Amino acid sequence: MSIFFLLSGFVLTYRYQDGSTSIRSYLLNRFARIYPVYVAAAVVTLPWFGVASDGSAWSDILASFARGAFLLLANILLIQAWFVQLFPLWNVGSSWSISVEAFCYVILPFFLPTLVKLSWRLQKLIMFACVVLAALPGLSAKLFPTTSAGVFYSMPIFRLPEFLLGCCVCLAWQSGRLKPIGNAGQFVLILLFCIYLGIAGPMLPLYVGHNWISIPVIALVTLNVAHGKSYLAALLSTRPFVWLGKISYSFYSFQALVILMLVNYHDRWVRRFSMLENNLLLAIVTFVVLLLISALSHHLIEEPARRLIRRYRGQQPRMGLSL
Repeated sequence: MSIFFLLSGFVLTYRYQDGSTSIRSYLLNRFARIYPVYVAAAVVTLPWFGVASDGSAWSDILASFARGAFLLLANILLIQAWFVQLFPLWNVGSSWSISVEAFCYVILPFFLPTLVKLSWRLQKLIMFACVVLAALPGLSAKLFPTTSAGVFYSMPIFRLPEFLLGCCVCLAWQSGRLKPIGNAGQFVLILLFCIYLGIAGPMLPLYVGHNWISIPVIALVTLNVAHGKSYLAALLSTRPFVWLGKISYSFYSFQALVILMLVNYHDRWVRRFSMLENNLLLAIVTFVVLLLISALSHHLIEEPARRLIRRYRGQQPRMGLSL
């Protein structure tokens, strides 16, 4: 997920740092991008809502209703990531990152105009601070292991440094202050990083425990790809990968549906289609099914909704803080 948040900061800074978009247009455009598919993914996973009454007494029924209302409201408002106790319920295990992204969307207009004006020295200090802050949650979970350590993985405020680092990397790339590391440098960097994860992967908790090295690696690879002269950039620019990039949000959003169905119906499907006993084949079939669902979602929900909202938006006057 660190890649997702860092790239999001990079892309949004590239798109909006010139200040030519009103806050209203910016927010409408951002939420038009995520909300229709988000709602569709939530609706199809309603059978796994996960809130039931503990008894038949009125107090139990009211408590169950209150829990369900809280869960529903938190998801509607995109604030579910702030409440880690919701993770086992509904599709929060996958939608939490959309909640984090929504938080970053909302606060971007308040710090980006200032960030753009800062000196290169201050921007470097912020980038260093972002790496340190992104690494601290995983380090603390290793040094002080508790059952509540998972709060650091999904809480939006602990993911903000990754997003902010992406913003700074974009500004440094546009100003030419950070240079690409080249194809050879990128290959060696990724190879060493993979070797490190192969050796030290299980040693640190929460995935974010490796942020001290993963965040700088992601930032440098992003910078290299942004220059457009690397082999990786050429690969990602091909039509299949561009299309996969377009449907990637739907792919992520509907993964919960596929996972939940696998958990509930795996044995039934295997009995009916014995070939699915092969886990590799099952993984391939699952991937293809999710890919098809994602393509349908992108072309039938995401794109039409975006066009509709853009027509509704029209030309908006500039207002409040500029971007």
